[in-house]
Amino acid sequence: MTVEKGPGYSRAVAIADLTGGEIRIDAEADERAALARRFGLVSLDSLDATVHLVAKEGGGVRLRGTLRADITQSCVVTLEPVRSSVEASFERHYAQVEKTGTPAEEDIALDGEDPPEPLVDDTIDLGEAVSEQLALEIDPFPRSQDATFNGYVSGSRDTGGEAAPSGPFAALTEFKKLKRESE
Repeated sequence: MTVEKGPGYSRAVAIADLTGGEIRIDAEADERAALARRFGLVSLDSLDATVHLVAKEGGGVRLRGTLRADITQSCVVTLEPVRSSVEASFERHYAQVEKTGTPAEEDIALDGEDPPEPLVDDTIDLGEAVSEQLALEIDPFPRSQDATFNGYVSGSRDTGGEAAPSGPFAALTEFKKLKRESE
């Protein structure tokens, strides 16, 4: 099976070359730097994946894979570097998609299988599949262990032990309290 390296983190595999088996891909330094910029990371120190491609009965291809990455992000509180490791398993389905002038209306069951990814030029970009899964696995709000919100408790201001009302109905709660006191 031939895996062609392309620009960015691209690893294209032609479905005509599918022989089954395991494919291992590792991101090189320049690819990791580009992915770090793409995902807003301080750095992407390592990224490797193992994928299996299997032709499905009735057409299409099933991709099953695992990825492992070491990332550094900025803490959302202190902006200090936060290092973490990401490990994930994922699965995708690819199939030929009919080319029509307008998108077809389609009912999607929330608890059913996802619709297949389209095959582009009868190839699957393993690098992009791994990149997209990595993006889903990254913590959107990383915090260092020592990060604290001084002066706040559970999302509301610290008022000496009594939590002040917060949120869209805080003013209404305060109004009701004042009305009761005036009666």
